[in-house]
Amino acid sequence: MKRGLLPVMVMMLLLAAGLAGAEGEKPWKGSGEIGFLQTTGNSETESLKVKSGFSYEQGHMLGELKLGAIYSSEETEVDGVKEDKTSAEKYSAAAKGGYKFTDVDYVFAIADYVDDRFSGYDYRTNYGVGYGRKIINTETVKLVAEIGPGYRYDKQDDGTLENEAVARGYLMCSYNFSETAALQQELTILAGSDNTNTKSVTALKAQIVGALSMKASYTLDHNSQVPEDKNKTDRETALTLVYDF
Repeated sequence: MKRGLLPVMVMMLLLAAGLAGAEGEKPWKGSGEIGFLQTTGNSETESLKVKSGFSYEQGHMLGELKLGAIYSSEETEVDGVKEDKTSAEKYSAAAKGGYKFTDVDYVFAIADYVDDRFSGYDYRTNYGVGYGRKIINTETVKLVAEIGPGYRYDKQDDGTLENEAVARGYLMCSYNFSETAALQQELTILAGSDNTNTKSVTALKAQIVGALSMKASYTLDHNSQVPEDKNKTDRETALTLVYDF
């Protein structure tokens, strides 16, 4: 497995352990997520997904932090020699801070960073501010909407820089079937004159025991404009274990 993943995994696990064990940090909620698949025999493949998320809400203040890493490799044979070939490698980070002026209304600032080796981009960044509202906020159903302006700054693998003002829209809906099962849908749109990015994440989560759950998710990430020889749509299907704290 790629050595570069180890520092990311260790950082996430240490951060999760620190927050979970800290006293007086009740406003914090977090989760650690990992999925790993290895096949042997006719094909040799390794796939890993690591994700960690933290949220804070107390008084008028709120915040979120999300970290993620995806890695996949397969063993191929070239001229009789077997070698590992990386087929997916992606790292992401996102942070949001906000101020609530009512129980359901808030303003926020957000920033995110994505490094996807196979996307044609060296990195992609987005910055934005906006207004959010908890339209429905019950134990069973939650519906949250956000809207606001932003700015996108990307660098392609060939060194080409792209930057433009964008409009950002976000919608999240979750439904708890029971105390142990929930369905969540997230939709994020970054619309600009050069490119519009649409990302949809659908996840079904079921409790196994205590704070440990199993989650099945499907992610669709579409860009209206991409570098040459790159697909406009990326799809990801994952089955992971989640620990909430």
